[in-house]
Amino acid sequence: MKRIIVIILLVIVVLFGAVLAIPVFFKQNILTTAKTTLNKQLNAEVEFADLKLSLFKNFPKVTVGLQDVLIKGKGEFAQDTLLNVPHIAATMNLSSLFSSSRSIEEIILEKPVLNLLIAESGNVNWDVAPASGSAKKKSAATANAQEFQLALESIEVNDARLIYNDELAKMYADLEDINLDISGEMFGNTTQLNIGGVVNDLTYRMEGVTYISNTSLDLRTLLDVNFETMLFSIVESELLVNRLPLELSGDFSVPNDTTFLNLQLKTIASDFENFLALVPKDYEAYLKHITTTGSATISGGISGYYIDEDYPKTNLQVTVVKGNFKYADMPEEIKNISAEMLIAKPQGALDLLKININKAHAEIRNNPVDLTLKISNPVSDLQFDGAFVGKINLDHLKDALPIDSVNISGIIDANLFAKGRYSDVEAEAYDKIKSDGVVLLNNFVYDSPELTQQVIIPSGQLDFSPQHINLGNFLLKVGGSDFRLSGKVSNYLNYVMKDGTLKGNLQLNSNFVNLNELLRLQVVEEEPAQSSDPAVIGQEPETLAFDVPENIDITFRSTINRAVFNRIPITEIKGEVRAVNKKLILDGLDMNMLDGKMTLNGSYENTTQNQPLFDFGFDIAGFDIPTMYHTVAGFRKLIPGAGTSSGKLSTRLGMKGQLSPQLKLIAATTNGKGSFSTNNVEIKDSPMFNQLSGILKKEKLRNVTIGDFTANLTVEDGSILLRPFTTRVIGQETTICGSLNAESLLDMRMDFNVQREMFGPDIQKILAVLPGNEKITMLPAGVLLKGPVGDAKVNLDLSATQKAVTDATKDDLKKSLDEIGKGLKKLFK
Repeated sequence: MKRIIVIILLVIVVLFGAVLAIPVFFKQNILTTAKTTLNKQLNAEVEFADLKLSLFKNFPKVTVGLQDVLIKGKGEFAQDTLLNVPHIAATMNLSSLFSSSRSIEEIILEKPVLNLLIAESGNVNWDVAPASGSAKKKSAATANAQEFQLALESIEVNDARLIYNDELAKMYADLEDINLDISGEMFGNTTQLNIGGVVNDLTYRMEGVTYISNTSLDLRTLLDVNFETMLFSIVESELLVNRLPLELSGDFSVPNDTTFLNLQLKTIASDFENFLALVPKDYEAYLKHITTTGSATISGGISGYYIDEDYPKTNLQVTVVKGNFKYADMPEEIKNISAEMLIAKPQGALDLLKININKAHAEIRNNPVDLTLKISNPVSDLQFDGAFVGKINLDHLKDALPIDSVNISGIIDANLFAKGRYSDVEAEAYDKIKSDGVVLLNNFVYDSPELTQQVIIPSGQLDFSPQHINLGNFLLKVGGSDFRLSGKVSNYLNYVMKDGTLKGNLQLNSNFVNLNELLRLQVVEEEPAQSSDPAVIGQEPETLAFDVPENIDITFRSTINRAVFNRIPITEIKGEVRAVNKKLILDGLDMNMLDGKMTLNGSYENTTQNQPLFDFGFDIAGFDIPTMYHTVAGFRKLIPGAGTSSGKLSTRLGMKGQLSPQLKLIAATTNGKGSFSTNNVEIKDSPMFNQLSGILKKEKLRNVTIGDFTANLTVEDGSILLRPFTTRVIGQETTICGSLNAESLLDMRMDFNVQREMFGPDIQKILAVLPGNEKITMLPAGVLLKGPVGDAKVNLDLSATQKAVTDATKDDLKKSLDEIGKGLKKLFK
C-alpha cells in the first residue's frame, strides 16, 4: 500500500513540478516533458490530455489542473488501467511562484478509479517502479524535491472507486462512491490529521460467493502521525457500518513494504436495537415503528503484519443475547433471538480463516429455528459443517413481519445436516460427505404480483442425502394446472456451492395442464408499442417467449391426461421433456389432438432478443380437417372453406427457424422439408372451385372429392415449395404444384385431364359443332391460383385444351372441307 501512495505522489510531484518550472506559454512543451519524465521513471504508460494554470480561481493561490490522467500497465497488464482520474487540481501560494522552493498545499481528485489487480501468475499491476532503477528513481525524486516539495494541508477525493481483484486467491472487493477529506499539515516530522471518509457501496466476494454487498462505511478519525517512522496512531475515531456505530482504536505503521497493524474494534452501544442498524440502508424503511429488547455486541481486532500473501491475525466476535423485536401494528413478535459467531485467523495465509456460527436461534410463537455453521480452508479446499432445524409457519411469519410484496402461507418443516469438503463435492466422492435431512411442505401458497397465477404445494417431501434429493409425492398446482412429481435431483451440493449443473430425473404426472396460463405465468413489463394508429396506442405486445434456466439438466418423464393450448384440447400426452443448457428438448412426445395423433421431437432455446430458436420434427397422423378449421386460426386463413369439408390430414415435417416474442412463426427465418397426405377429403361449397363452373358441370362442384395422395414439400426462407404430385379431383386426374411465400401470397397450378361428360354445357355446345367431335373423350385444362391466401384469383389456362381439340378434329375438318369443295365444283359446272 505504501508503494501505491508513493507512486501516486511521485506522479503528482513530477506533473506539477513541470508545470511550475516552465512558463505557461510553453504548455505543449510542458505536456511532452512531463509525459516523457513519468514514462521513464515508471514501468507504465502515463497519459493526460491537458493542463491548466489559473491565478484567479482560488486567488491569492495558484490552481493547476490536469485532465484525463491515465496510468496503464505494460506487458502482462498492457490491457489494464491502474489509475484513471478525469480531473486533478492542486493549489499553491502565489508567492511560491517566485521562490526557489515551490510546494503544493492542496490536492483535489475528481472521480478517480484505482484498479488493483493480482493476476493468476501472482504478479501485481501496481508494481510499476522498475526494479533495477530504484537508486536512480530515488536520486531523481530527491532532485525534484529540491525544486518542488509537498507541503500538503488538504487532500480531497470525490466520487472515487477502488477495485481489488485477486485472481490468484479468487477474491474481489469493490468500493464505490468513495468520498475522502484529509486535513492537517502533511509535512514535517509529526502532525495530526483529521480524516473523514465515506464508502457508499461495498461489495466483497470470495470463491464466487458474495459475503458483503450493499454495505456503506463512514469513518471519522483523528490521527497522530510520525512521518519519520510512518506510524499512524488513532487518537479518536468512529466508524459507521451502514448505520451501526463502532469504536476503532490502535495504530498502524508502514515503515517499508510491510504494513504493521494493531487495531481494535467494538460496538459503542450494546442494545439489540442498535445492532439492527447493520441492515442495509435500502431496507431502512422496514425498521420503522419497531420495539426491541435484548443485547448485541461486536468486538475484535487485527494484529500483526501484512506483506504479499501473509495477512495479520484477525479476531471478530458477534454475540446476540435474548433479542426480541416487534412491529407496532403486528400481532406477533420474533423472540428469543440469540447468536454466537466468531471469525478468526492467525498470522499467515487467508486459507487459515475460520468462520464459526456456534448458534443462531429465533422463534415465532412456539416455532423455533436453529442454525449452526463452521467454515474453514476457504481458499484451498472449503470445509463445511452445518445444520438447520426449524419449523416455519408462514402465517405466523406474516403476523410478525410486514411482507408487502408477496402473499405466502403454509408450513415449512426442515431438518438438514451437511459436513464435508468441497473437493469431494467436485469429485462426486459422496461417500466422504455426510449429508442427511428432510424438508416437509404443507399447504404452501405463494402469490406474487410478478406472477399471474398462485403457486400451491398441498404437500411435498424432500429427502436429502449426499448423492441426491429425493422427491416423494410432491404435489404442485399452478393456476388450473396440477402436477405430481417424484424422482431424484442430483449434484445439488455442487450446484449450490459453485455453479455446478443441477441434474434430475423426474416422473411428472398430471390430470390437466393449462399451457395458456403457464406461458403467461410471468408478468412482463414492456414499453408500449410505438404506433400512429389510435386503436393500438397504449397496447403492449404480449410476450410469451420464456427462458430455460442455465446450469440444469433435468429430464421429465411426462404423463399428462389433458392439456389445452390456445383453443386446442390435447389428451394422453406421453414422452420426455428435458431442460438442459438453456434448451428445452422434446423426445418422442406423443399426444392426441384434433381427432388425430402427433409425435413431437425437437428443441427450443430463447435468445437475448426474445426470439426463440426452434428445431422441431412433426409426425402427424389423421388430423381432422373441419376440427382444425374450427380450432386453429391459421388453418382457417389458409383454407377458408374447410369448415364444411371432411377428411383427414397427415404429415411428416422437419422445420427450424425463429419465433417471435409472442411465439408466432417468423416466416422469413424458417427452413425445412417433409411430406403430407390426405384421406377421404371432400370439399363442400368452395368459392375457389365454384369459379370453375365455366368448364365443369356446376353440380359436380358442390361436393368436390379429392383422391388420397402424398405430396413432398420444402420450406426455404419461409416460402413453401410444393413439388408436383398427381391426384384425382372430382374423379378427374389432376397434377398440382406451386408455392406459398413468406408474405402469404399463393402461386399454384392445377392441370386437369377432364373427361368429356364432366364438361359444362357451354363447352359441350362448342364441341358438338366440330366435325369429328365424337372422338374427343378427354381434354386437358389448366387452372391458375394467384394472390393472397383466402382471396386468390382463379384464372383458366385453356391453351392445352385448344391444342388438344385442334389435334383431335383437324383430319375430320379437312375431310369435310374437301367434300364441301367438291360439291361447290359440281354446283358451278
